[in-house]
Amino acid sequence: MKLTTKLSVVFASSAIAFTGVSISSTAQAAQFFDFEYAFPTYDADGTTISAQGTLTTTDLDPINQNYRILGINGTRTVKGITETIIGLLAPRTYGNNDNFLNANTPLLTTNGFSYLVAGDGEDGQGNVNVFYSSFAEGYAEFSSDVDFGNFSVTQRSTPEPYTLLGTMLAVSFGWWMKRKQIA
Repeated sequence: MKLTTKLSVVFASSAIAFTGVSISSTAQAAQFFDFEYAFPTYDADGTTISAQGTLTTTDLDPINQNYRILGINGTRTVKGITETIIGLLAPRTYGNNDNFLNANTPLLTTNGFSYLVAGDGEDGQGNVNVFYSSFAEGYAEFSSDVDFGNFSVTQRSTPEPYTLLGTMLAVSFGWWMKRKQIA
């Protein structure tokens, strides 16, 4: 193989790999956490209000050790009726929410995060605020007739699609150049 061809292969492979890495860096700006909670109600039948879904956040703020919640999707169940979570409410719009997810316990601040639900239940469409109470040392919903309960998150580990794409392109290019040599 001529020196110019070898240099072309090295340059092209490096460019493809670098593109994959640099695009991947911007793709890492969003983190994903699966969340779920269940809060017992004060109703005589002992039903719970529960929710589950995914939180989309910024990267970890290393100084404050928290993530800013940017989006939410999932469902919330009240009295056996499942409501769809429509979206996140802006900070300070309901329950004085700040939309932070802490890296350590407690997972939420005392202001928590707020979201909008649409359902067929007696409440219909409405705002929900989930927060941590330092007094009760538990999690609850603002304006719901619930006791304190459990709130948990699990960070998703997702492969970076652009890194994978860059690797696939580099391998394909190398394979193509090798076939070209043989022919």
